[in-house]
Amino acid sequence: MDKYHHGNLKAVLLKAAFQLVGKIGAEGFTLREVARRAGVSHNAPYRHFKSKEDLIASLATEAFRQLHAVLRKSVKDGDGPTDRLRAAARAYLHFALENRPRFNVMFHSAFDRDAYPEYISAYSDSLALLGELIEANQGVKMDTDTAGELVWASIHGIAELGLAKRLRKGVRGELEQLVDAAVATLLGGMKESVRTSSPL
Repeated sequence: MDKYHHGNLKAVLLKAAFQLVGKIGAEGFTLREVARRAGVSHNAPYRHFKSKEDLIASLATEAFRQLHAVLRKSVKDGDGPTDRLRAAARAYLHFALENRPRFNVMFHSAFDRDAYPEYISAYSDSLALLGELIEANQGVKMDTDTAGELVWASIHGIAELGLAKRLRKGVRGELEQLVDAAVATLLGGMKESVRTSSPL
């Protein structure tokens, strides 16, 4: 009999899986290894996950929920809409730099994203928050969805290239400066752009 109550088994399995992802990547472990690390029977994961893909989708969903919580917390004490957007952009960068295994699962792991509504919802929440922060800036003429994707793409690109050490200046403080510059430049452009519902 498993030592964990049914109510917290899923959380224990996710924690064990995140630990394995940090050590050997999302493609390198099995459900049996997750069970072993969690200290439960090898059949226990199947109470919550039909397959390894199911587990990876849950990991990505949980990581997005964690990111969303981090972004929400980062904007609580901002002095204004621009400061709050800048704080969220920096928080996104910090999350990527400090949680690389989770970040990789979110964006690079193999599973059918369209098959998991909870993942789509968690993913969309983070993007929607960026849109809300942009919309709060007076004078932005671009539609919220396009503006949110544009800012997200820029911040995400800096994070990805920073992790890959593909930028000339790649230490944390320099990446923060790049993120700040991206937010300022994009906001300036959005205030001059015509309102459109199509991608740039």
